[in-house]
Amino acid sequence: MTTLLDLALTPAQGGPRECGPGRQASHIYAECGFSAGGASIEQFLIDYPMAVDLSRMGFSPQGMNLIKRGDVYHLVDIIGAEHYPHVADFVEEARAIGISRKIPRTAEFSKLTAHSTMIFIHAKAAVRNAPKVAAATGTWRCPCGKGHLPTEPCAAYHWYSPPPTVAGTSIRRLKRASYQVRALTPGTDELELTSGYFMQVPISNLAVIRKQDGSVDQTSRAKANQSSLPVIDADS
Repeated sequence: MTTLLDLALTPAQGGPRECGPGRQASHIYAECGFSAGGASIEQFLIDYPMAVDLSRMGFSPQGMNLIKRGDVYHLVDIIGAEHYPHVADFVEEARAIGISRKIPRTAEFSKLTAHSTMIFIHAKAAVRNAPKVAAATGTWRCPCGKGHLPTEPCAAYHWYSPPPTVAGTSIRRLKRASYQVRALTPGTDELELTSGYFMQVPISNLAVIRKQDGSVDQTSRAKANQSSLPVIDADS
């Protein structure tokens, strides 16, 4: 069985992200970092992205949702489009500094194990009109190496959705990362995107965020310790 050590996953970095200036003191975060020479983030993309009707799922749009698949509990998180307008924004930030997502302190931490994962949903994850825009994609490459064609709803479309932010280039700049976007041929149909699952990652550890004076909230630490995951103390 593949382990976290085999994947060379690490804790995530603190500091600002697209969703805010830093992590909140005394709160608990589920993490997954990607070290150099370890597993690539593309390994964890869901390809094809799986369309989902959020109105029927009953998930909270804020905070983590705990679900059970087989005998294992997983965390499902809806990535807010107000902070991450495009899936690639979240993926590329994660590539650069790892994933760190807050878990409500009311969550049932005892249900989280080494086999638990984080599963992510975004409002613009699944493309619905791939056959119509396929001829406008130019050079095509499936990021997961699956040999998908542009007529298929491949994860590659995550990088066709965002516009560049650096004038005269194909570069999109985030707070902590930059990446190259791909462009459809001008004048063609725009992508039609809908909510979907786009990525599932292991949980490398839980992190309890230190207070400003460097101390650790022992109530939060005790909550995190109810899981069977590694728990660390971390800065915001």
